Amino acid sequence: MLQNYPSLQDFASNFTPKRIVYIAHLLFLVLGNQQAQAQSDTSRLVSASMAVLEKQYAQAFVTHPQLYNGPEYVDYAKRYHARIGHQYFLTDEQQPGSVYYNNHYFSDLLLSYDVVLDQLLIQHATSPFIVRFLDKDMRYFTINEHRFIRIEADSTAPTAFRTGYYEVLVDSTVQLLAKRAKRRQERINQRQVDIEFNVTDRLFLKKDGIYYPVKSKSSVTRLFADRSKEVQQYIKDNKLKFKKARREADIAHLTRYYAGLRR
Repeated sequence: MLQNYPSLQDFASNFTPKRIVYIAHLLFLVLGNQQAQAQSDTSRLVSASMAVLEKQYAQAFVTHPQLYNGPEYVDYAKRYHARIGHQYFLTDEQQPGSVYYNNHYFSDLLLSYDVVLDQLLIQHATSPFIVRFLDKDMRYFTINEHRFIRIEADSTAPTAFRTGYYEVLVDSTVQLLAKRAKRRQERINQRQVDIEFNVTDRLFLKKDGIYYPVKSKSSVTRLFADRSKEVQQYIKDNKLKFKKARREADIAHLTRYYAGLRR
């Protein structure tokens, strides 16, 4: 049975950040004069109330038109006779995530990330279409607990670093970023055209405002030469081998250590 609900605009207006803070303040004033024995219960009550209000505030925007202002996304892989792999980050299924988009934070979303085209996607709330977010309006997003930020690269700089979405692996006095990507390759199979997707991820280390590509032990330790003795000892003590299967994890491990030395 259909029910009448208040409009999203009316509902959201009841839970503005200022109102949330105001309600929390009233809770403190009303409950602040209770006996010391009840203070811990009061704190828990206020925290729970704040959590509920914040969740309601975020969920009020889940079907907001601002989320779906991008163009339709067409799954180009479906045009092929067969597909080996897929164009998406981690899985071809939609994944839980959040976005900071159009100066609003939206949580509890289901997202897909096409790493071939570097496009973030969402199922339209009221139609069967998949739409992609507008890059210019995206500040950051999370997908399956992986955090990505949008970076505008300096087009005049002589570097392989390009504008796009980057996963943040280490975010400290130095920053380690992963450019998630795949290469698509067409194959002829019995007069039919198949498509295959292969991972081509790249790592970049930002130090002193400059982005450097890193892909090996030597490329990383060269950037950490100012603390060479400590870095080499740390590699030895922690048995970091930088082999293909563990290379990204070992680079991230060493970067976190070096970042701590620069604090």
